[in-house]
Amino acid sequence: MTSDVLIIGGGVIGLAIAIELKLRGANVTVLCRDFSAASAHAAAGMLAPDAENIQNGAMLSLCWRSRSLYPHWTRKLEELTGLSTGYWPCGILAPVYQQQEEKNSSLPPYSRESPAYWLDQAAIHQYQSGLGAEVLGGWWYPEDAQVDNKALAQVLWATAESLGVELKDGVTVEAIRQQQGQVVGVQTNIGVICAAEYVLATGAWSNQLLPLPVHPRKGQMLSVQIPEFLPELPLTQVLYGQDIYIVPRRNRSIIIGATSEDVGFTPHNTPAGIQSLLQAAIRLYPQLAHYPILEFWWGFRPATPDELPILGTSHCKNLTFAVGHHRNGILLTPITAALIADLIWSQKSDSLLANFHYSRFHSQPSTSPTMLTHPANFSNGNGKTLSLQPPVPSIQDSGLIIAGKTFQSRLMTGTGKYRSIEEMQQSVAASGCQIVTVAVRRVQTKAAGHEGLAEALDWQKIWMLPNTAGCQTAEEAIRVARLGREMAKLLGQEDNNFVKLEVIPDLKYLLPDPIGTLEAAEQLVKEGFAVLPYINADPMLAKRLEDVGCATVMPLASPIGSGQGLKTTANIQIIIENAKIPVVVDAGIGSPSEAAQAMELGADALLINSAIALSQNPAVMAQAMNLAAVAGRLAYLAGRMPVKDYASASSPLTGKITGE
Repeated sequence: MTSDVLIIGGGVIGLAIAIELKLRGANVTVLCRDFSAASAHAAAGMLAPDAENIQNGAMLSLCWRSRSLYPHWTRKLEELTGLSTGYWPCGILAPVYQQQEEKNSSLPPYSRESPAYWLDQAAIHQYQSGLGAEVLGGWWYPEDAQVDNKALAQVLWATAESLGVELKDGVTVEAIRQQQGQVVGVQTNIGVICAAEYVLATGAWSNQLLPLPVHPRKGQMLSVQIPEFLPELPLTQVLYGQDIYIVPRRNRSIIIGATSEDVGFTPHNTPAGIQSLLQAAIRLYPQLAHYPILEFWWGFRPATPDELPILGTSHCKNLTFAVGHHRNGILLTPITAALIADLIWSQKSDSLLANFHYSRFHSQPSTSPTMLTHPANFSNGNGKTLSLQPPVPSIQDSGLIIAGKTFQSRLMTGTGKYRSIEEMQQSVAASGCQIVTVAVRRVQTKAAGHEGLAEALDWQKIWMLPNTAGCQTAEEAIRVARLGREMAKLLGQEDNNFVKLEVIPDLKYLLPDPIGTLEAAEQLVKEGFAVLPYINADPMLAKRLEDVGCATVMPLASPIGSGQGLKTTANIQIIIENAKIPVVVDAGIGSPSEAAQAMELGADALLINSAIALSQNPAVMAQAMNLAAVAGRLAYLAGRMPVKDYASASSPLTGKITGE
């Protein structure tokens, strides 16, 4: 063992992590199979979280944070080496070919934090001359930028070398040796290499070492040269068009890219790929047709099924993942390096990492529902059990996925209103739930019924959902949410960034404040929380909350604790039909039949507290609610028969035996 940390992979991600760890005092070794073949050499270097209109809230936060690090980070690298990274805060222009029906309709909901400006046809052609005649407008993203990816890779290598990082190029890792949940060494073409900690940063090749859902997405690219007769750069910002981007460099080259092909590790450029790029680029910026071509190349992006990276701890105590960055590897390099170095060297886990944990792809196999009827009820009278032939086909439920974390139970419960801690414990167990919501303020103040709550449940098996109950303003809710995150950490859930957001100034009807909820949600998402907002069944508000990056929406069925059942069915249906995030029906459900009905509508989950806690036998009611949630979900997946205005015989007369 020669190093504190062994990094498998010598691309920009691996090198940046090595530099961060070395600066913190670690002895680091980097194993690189072929530095010249790293995917960074095949990128364009765009730093474009705004232009890409990233929809996932956690991913957007990660990208924003990384982009904000770039000026200082690249300046530090340049000071250490005397080399240029080509960082250029040039902004990105995204032309469109179809006129927006409403100019602000496609403006990203986060535009207040990261400005975007709509330019109409006259303005965009005046701002950037030479655009194609079909361009009818576009967005200007002033905070997006670029870096020369090839230069950056060389600067990172030089920096690591100058700091004393041990760099081993030409080393192929053949296998990762594991014993009792730890890595004990890596087998390479030059022998076994050991360290105390290991980082996997092998990009598109990660699946060749471990069963991670990372696969290559081939991208073809080319570059052209600005002719000498043009003294000034005709382009001074990136053009981000439809299926094409055009990236000008200060050295008078222009990068054109990129295809996205699911062809494995198939090498080489193809006529079809290059032709598609040239056609799209010339349509957007016609004068490119007359620029001389410099070179063609290709590379492999490390893609995951949800196009989000895999970051953080792994199944082995001393192995950390930093893979799957897809098309944002260059953009995410500085933040990945900082977060992984914090995790390994300082044992500090940023809450944002929970959204990118590898476990989001590992859902448990669904189990068969328990047989509630005694087998004797299926006998033929002679004591022999009759088998059902053919067997009933099962429906595979993929599980409830919230902020990348998978739960098998679709019923959430609470801890309030029970007559005793014992009743609450029994009910939580009987419900089969995996998420329990806890009022942070009541735990902090040791309110009646909440004493000893932290010790009453097994938080190794149950995921805590801190809630901001009792908060009347957005500011209060944000403050309490932060306390809730710390409370979860104290109970051993270091990566828990969930919060059930409640902003309720109305003390009589307990109806949530939509404006305060939206304000608080926007801030908490920026701080890396997985926000589960409790709202009125307002489809427009639900969509706005989804757009700002909330992990779910939680519309009420009827007022909290009223037991009135589903009074907002029509609006909940609209929310479900339009949502791309889980919809959790919360508040007002009073009976299992109402719970089943909500699930039959297509709700992803239920949160039920009062109906269980205030029943005569809470544990039995909790079990009933669990069965209702399962039944309603299965019914939704099976598909209901159509409703008709007339009768339809179950046993039709066609083909009947007449006896004649």
